[in-house]
Amino acid sequence: MPVRYDITAPEGEQGGQLLGAHFRDGRATLHDPPPGVLLWFRRHGFTVDQVDDGPPPDTAPPASNAPPKPAGRSRSRSKTKEG
Repeated sequence: MPVRYDITAPEGEQGGQLLGAHFRDGRATLHDPPPGVLLWFRRHGFTVDQVDDGPPPDTAPPASNAPPKPAGRSRSRSKTKEG
């Protein structure tokens, strides 16, 4: 299912095309944009709102289901009696 995002331009920006988004009156809608596009808009003062249900736009990579590795053991020094 496609995920849709509403992009709102910062004040002063009204129309035009930018990164595949067609702005009109400071607003545009994108369908399934690459995550880098959403990050670019946020970094440059645009407001990005997810409209449809789906994964959040900038999630971390999925965590592995493998159990964590145990901590390594330190080497013990062999102690010998000197006499």
